[in-house]
Amino acid sequence: MCFRLDSIRPLGHNHPMRINIDQEMAKAVKLAQAGKLKPAIAILDGLVAAAPGAVAVRYNLALFLLMAGRHAEALPHLDRILAVQPGHQPSLFSKAKGLLALDRAEEALPILERLATGGDAESLLALGNALRALHRIPQAIDVFRRLTQLAPGHVGGHINLGLLLAGGSPEDALPALETAVRHHPRVAELQAMLGQTLLRLERFDDAVARLKQALAIDPTLAPPKGHLLRAYREAADWDAEEALFVEIRAGLAAAAERRQLALATQDAIFYPFTGTEIRRIATAEAAFRVPVPPRPVTRPEVKAPPPLVVGYLSPDFRDHATMHLAGDLFGNHDRKRIKAIAYSVGPDDGSGWRERLAGDCTAFVDLAASGDRAAAGRIAADGIHILVDMSVFTRHARPGIAALRPAPVQAVWLGLAASSGAPWLDYAIVDPVLVPPAHRAHFSEKLVFLPETYQANQAWTPPTPPPSRAALGLPAEGVVFCSFNGHRKLDRASFALWLRVLAAVPGAVLWQLEPPETARKRLEHAADDAGIDPSRLIWAPVLPRRQHLDRIAAADLFIDALICGAHTTAADALRMGVPLVTVAGERLAARVAASLLHAIGMADLIAEDAEAMFRLAVKLGRDPSRLGEVRHRLATLLPCATAFDPARFARHMEAGLDAMWQRHASGKKPDDIYIKSMH
Repeated sequence: MCFRLDSIRPLGHNHPMRINIDQEMAKAVKLAQAGKLKPAIAILDGLVAAAPGAVAVRYNLALFLLMAGRHAEALPHLDRILAVQPGHQPSLFSKAKGLLALDRAEEALPILERLATGGDAESLLALGNALRALHRIPQAIDVFRRLTQLAPGHVGGHINLGLLLAGGSPEDALPALETAVRHHPRVAELQAMLGQTLLRLERFDDAVARLKQALAIDPTLAPPKGHLLRAYREAADWDAEEALFVEIRAGLAAAAERRQLALATQDAIFYPFTGTEIRRIATAEAAFRVPVPPRPVTRPEVKAPPPLVVGYLSPDFRDHATMHLAGDLFGNHDRKRIKAIAYSVGPDDGSGWRERLAGDCTAFVDLAASGDRAAAGRIAADGIHILVDMSVFTRHARPGIAALRPAPVQAVWLGLAASSGAPWLDYAIVDPVLVPPAHRAHFSEKLVFLPETYQANQAWTPPTPPPSRAALGLPAEGVVFCSFNGHRKLDRASFALWLRVLAAVPGAVLWQLEPPETARKRLEHAADDAGIDPSRLIWAPVLPRRQHLDRIAAADLFIDALICGAHTTAADALRMGVPLVTVAGERLAARVAASLLHAIGMADLIAEDAEAMFRLAVKLGRDPSRLGEVRHRLATLLPCATAFDPARFARHMEAGLDAMWQRHASGKKPDDIYIKSMH
């Protein structure tokens, strides 16, 4: 909460005293203007004690307490004033701001609604923030939009409207941000938000121009650099990307000190940061998203298990990669042992996943329209023993809910391919291949090591024959290498290695998801420069998931990316019978495919480094009979593969959950836990 010190003036009064109240109050104001709030408050404390009915003194005392962050102490003074003067608008506004600071937005809301009826800009701004705190996003957007219309010169209205719209549809955000920039062309934050929106619309040149303009206005602003890095990656402008990466890496500490988020954790995994650096980025993101440790919700005494009541918190209970992996887990929980409740904070895409989960779980609770405190209160009231956050910082995630500690034990699993760095999460659920001993320090959490793989997968079913090569735009002859990772995972080193594989395997092609046109042209140019005919790059259009899975089987071998490897896409390829070669990299995000291959029993396809993967891919590509043997071995293993056995995975997960709870119930602090394989 911020007040302009130069606007503070002693309010008039008619209380006769021996003490010169005006003189003492002026002295206190002068101290406050100099940043010396403690002695200023002491002076006004004395004045209030001597003249308890002096409204001006009491109001200024409340104001200084609010400025000092002592919000709970300020409220009784404001209530005392309002008891005498119920319509005292400064006190009403200050009380509302104090309530907001204390995470009591529900109480602040009616006050601000009353104050905002006259169109006061600051009251509208505060009202919008109260609605946002309660996660009433459509109403907050309406209020901020009204503010921008009534007071187009009020930059806060444009910034807050832009922030909310940018979190939704870029098509909706674009006109509002273009208007904002016309009114405030020198506000770097608005230029950056416009650039981010243009990036989501794949207007890369326009996005880069706006993001560069934001940095020209304020070179210390960190977020535009992260968006610019993404723009370069999505456009395959690797020269610009690599130069900016060096700059961002060097500035991580400075950005954290300024409380700026240089790069989101979920974005950082696409670039060659070390595991230690990614942990530092995650810690900075946790501090950015939950800047002040909140007052925890009140938790009732939980009943002793069984069953163990486990809450799964996610924005992705929909047609999303998380459900493509974990969708079978919930129905395979032993209901005598685990009472699973799904807490959704994401959109309903109408795909049918909600209906399925409502049947598979004990309960499905939609918290998307609830504020963080209300959502956490509901979770606590349900008597949850363990809360599993399946996203933390990914799109639509709500880290503020778990930060309120609604469960005695809290863990992170699956959705975030890194440590959360969040002090409110006790455990991360991993496996020994995913996090070897040398990488233990990459995590702030204690670790629960599942015995085979941390990645839940839906049950394997025999694949149907793929469409013909001709129907898929593939050549009739030659090896089809593929990599169906999203193009954000496509770094220079990975693509260069793939081109070397093509050069070493005559007649082979590389089948990938079609990137944006700007990136496609650059990739084809890079291939040409490497002496590879660009026609050997086959671009696969985006298809509905079922059709995409069906076509994967037409490929011969999946080649992984190096920095951020295949996760869901690795599981997709393997379940469709396509073997995969990968490197067990230096961070979790580069080791998921290795974890899956271990669990299936094909660890021989894991290379030690990039050169070893190159040699392995070439060897298989040049020897059709050997590649055929590998494919046959995979087909033989799949029907019994532990990686695609959700019932077995559920038993391992349940053992991990039990172990976490047993440590808590016995009064022990969280510690690393190793789960033995169920035979």
